[in-house]
Amino acid sequence: MKQVNLEDLEKGDFVIVKWRDASEMRARLEQHELPDVFVKDWGIYLGTTGVKKRYAVIGKDVVEMWNEWGAARIPIELINEIVLVMKREELLGVITEILALTRRIKLRRYTRRRW
Repeated sequence: MKQVNLEDLEKGDFVIVKWRDASEMRARLEQHELPDVFVKDWGIYLGTTGVKKRYAVIGKDVVEMWNEWGAARIPIELINEIVLVMKREELLGVITEILALTRRIKLRRYTRRRW
């Protein structure tokens, strides 16, 4: 495992992304001075997205039949560190859907139901 830059990654690499997220907590006012919490997301690097605001897209799971990925979208400016766990070539034997990664990735859309 080694620390890398976003530009060093290719689609299909297995990564750990350490980033800052705003926390939601109830506390006294003076305890809200540092609202950040540190988060680690790990999964398959699927690329970047966004125009005005850029996001790193990390695949968490995939539906084999349709090659649809569930993913985390992490704002690039909040990323502290990216650790490369395994290159794409090493994963191909286990996760065959990586072969289908092209410029556009099919992400599952979640819809809210109104009860």
